Amino acid sequence: MKLRTNLWLPVILLLFMGCKKKESPFQPPIYDLIVEGGINTFSKNQYIRLVKPVSFDDEAASVNLNPISNAEVSVNDGTHDVSFKEIKGTGVYTAVMENNNKYFSAYTLTIKYNNKIYTAQDSLLPVFPIDENYIPLSLKKMQEGQVRLTIPKHTFGTQNAQQWLILPQGKAWNPAKFKENYQYSYSHVYGTPNALHPLIQKARITDVGINDKLVICKFSLSPPYSVYLYSVFQETDWKGLLSSVPGNVKGNISGNANGFFYAIDVEVQTKSVKELMDH
Repeated sequence: MKLRTNLWLPVILLLFMGCKKKESPFQPPIYDLIVEGGINTFSKNQYIRLVKPVSFDDEAASVNLNPISNAEVSVNDGTHDVSFKEIKGTGVYTAVMENNNKYFSAYTLTIKYNNKIYTAQDSLLPVFPIDENYIPLSLKKMQEGQVRLTIPKHTFGTQNAQQWLILPQGKAWNPAKFKENYQYSYSHVYGTPNALHPLIQKARITDVGINDKLVICKFSLSPPYSVYLYSVFQETDWKGLLSSVPGNVKGNISGNANGFFYAIDVEVQTKSVKELMDH
């Protein structure tokens, strides 16, 4: 799994807003920094990454992502401020949050960098338990004990906004791995933006054995985070990258910064393919 990732897509697009080629009539905002990551209930170890926007013309910077060091990063859990420390030279700041499961409460991020202060806030909502009656995938029995999985990237009109990650056994979600190519899928409470657009039907198709097992991860999304992701996809997945203007999508970071600081609940279950086929 390499650099590109579905969840990472909003961030990687924001990274290229430092400048665009001169012939482009649209000049996106030049942000001081981009924020990704947040608070999760999967682990008490939390990770937030700070990077600088890069230029389309700076290939080396595009690969290295210009990590931001020497920032002061803290998260307030409603009671205490928890300081984050950088993993040297990476722009990734980490801390242990003992109170990482304060449901229906707000977590507040504060960043101090270059004599400026940036803040963001998101509320932690509990994820609805994984139910075999609704897992966003279809299974089709193939020859010689193989099963074809079709996992749509987007489903629409669901009761609750959620994010999913379906992995083969032996793989795991790790919030510290910002470069991992996790192929997330999303359940949106909103309707299909354009039912005729072929990109709406994006799906991941993979073959597995009937006796294999799947690791199913489900993530809660706060209403602001859900709206942000839906807006980003309107400018990317459902519009085409070449015609998109991702600089128009603003996250929840204050001041001249972008990205989204999230608080997410995580549930993980392991299911056998045969069990899902028989259900």
